Amino acid sequence: MPKRLAITISGAVSLGSYEAGVLYEIIHAIGQHNTDPATPSADQIKIDVLTGASAGGMTATIAAQKLAYEADALTAPYNNAFYLPWVVDVGIDGLLAMHGRDDPGLSILSSEHVVDISRRYLTARYTSHATPPRKKHAAAADEIGLGLALSNLNGVDYGRALLPTGTFTYTRNQDELARIIHTALPADDALGVWDPLRNAAVACGAFPFAFKVVDVVRHGVEYDGATPPVAPTQPFAYTDGGVFQNEPLGLAKNLVDEADFHRDVESRFYLYVAPGSRSSTSNAEFSAATARYVPMAMRLVNAIFSQARFHDWINAERMNDQVVLFNAQALALQRMFLQGSAELQLRQAEHFQAAANDMISALFADQPVTQPPQEKLEVARERLRKQFAKEYGELSKAAGNAWIDTIMALEKSAALGTRDEMTIFGITAEDRELASHDLSAFAGFFDRRFRDHDYDVGRRKAQAFLADPGKLGPIRFAPEPIRRIDASLDGLSFENMDHKLRVRVRDKLRRQSHAILKASGLGPALLREAVDFVVVKNVLNAVLKI
Repeated sequence: MPKRLAITISGAVSLGSYEAGVLYEIIHAIGQHNTDPATPSADQIKIDVLTGASAGGMTATIAAQKLAYEADALTAPYNNAFYLPWVVDVGIDGLLAMHGRDDPGLSILSSEHVVDISRRYLTARYTSHATPPRKKHAAAADEIGLGLALSNLNGVDYGRALLPTGTFTYTRNQDELARIIHTALPADDALGVWDPLRNAAVACGAFPFAFKVVDVVRHGVEYDGATPPVAPTQPFAYTDGGVFQNEPLGLAKNLVDEADFHRDVESRFYLYVAPGSRSSTSNAEFSAATARYVPMAMRLVNAIFSQARFHDWINAERMNDQVVLFNAQALALQRMFLQGSAELQLRQAEHFQAAANDMISALFADQPVTQPPQEKLEVARERLRKQFAKEYGELSKAAGNAWIDTIMALEKSAALGTRDEMTIFGITAEDRELASHDLSAFAGFFDRRFRDHDYDVGRRKAQAFLADPGKLGPIRFAPEPIRRIDASLDGLSFENMDHKLRVRVRDKLRRQSHAILKASGLGPALLREAVDFVVVKNVLNAVLKI
């Protein structure tokens, strides 16, 4: 069986250019590897899951479509479906050119600019007169799970009954959208599939206030257990998915479980792509004596934001520890069964089976039923038999069944039935290596040179990983040349950016602020001029270091 790779792409704003460089290099190299005659089928690598938040959601959506149907769109390092949207097409001039359905009362920047780009790379395929050819990429699996992190501003209610009476209701705003793309199914290569996904990808990256909120139609079956139930079709208003889930590893794990059913874990790998490696946000200097209003507010916001953004990483680490412990206990119990004579094994099996039966009847008794309890038991047994096929085969039938039921009871009591150890690789960079990191990574939109720089840094980082990919490799590929990277742009900050460029951007933003103030009902014009001169200009000068 080929190795399987799930890729998670974090939020990045203009540093989507860095992620674009990484994705191009990874996919191109895996394609070479899989088509190399020297690569046996068991060593091939198939990308079967892509998840993303914010900018990473748009990249993940483009990657899923091109892998499934447009392999030739991912062949040239500086003319591909990652480089063109993230380096060539997007920019500050386009983002400040309000047009179409743009409304300065709804967003600072042009949402239509993003929509235009999304249509160019995701739905233009279906709006031409000619039927587009379908060509699957060598790196693509037969089915690709696509997952987008979303922030639902309406929220969905869930209720739990309390004893003796009453209900506890909570509203969930963290949301996600998942879709399985079948590469051989013509019905999946259609506008009716990809236009909703395109719209969801735009919603996924709708950075609050910079871009307007996006309505996405959802389906009631996607919200099982909601109270009251969600309508069969219902629109929700969404903003940037990175607000609650900036690194959607958990979403990738859920899609993996649907594809793997917890089998062949040793050939399953995860790749995390982000423009910045995560460093400590702790502050040993903070104390009760320094907890005045502003420092307290800053520390509180930082703590809440960090925990929300990295929640999936925290869960993955904790779950890996629990899974390792469970596996060790299961194998220790199997070794105990193997000791002694066949007669002793049989007696042990009888005792363990009786105890397991009591535990199983209690653990599986009052679960929410989407299928009869006995069927759920058989599904769990069969999964564990396949997961531990070698160990199960070493035992007699009676001992093997008793062992499976015992570890199934242990697994169920620890709530590990849907969890496996995750082998996670990462391709990240430091701010000091990137040109676009300033102004919360919006700086890259100011100049294409910055985006070109970061795209090539992404390529370089990916090539370094591919040369030594650990258990994922070795990967047979010939690295393509990378342009000379201008070291003067490494770690670029506004103080070192071209002064005329900053002034030009400031003046464009001031003109935009006039439109925003007018749309907000602030008048007359003389008052708006005063607000601009006294407040807006000074704020922009401070932000842009002018």
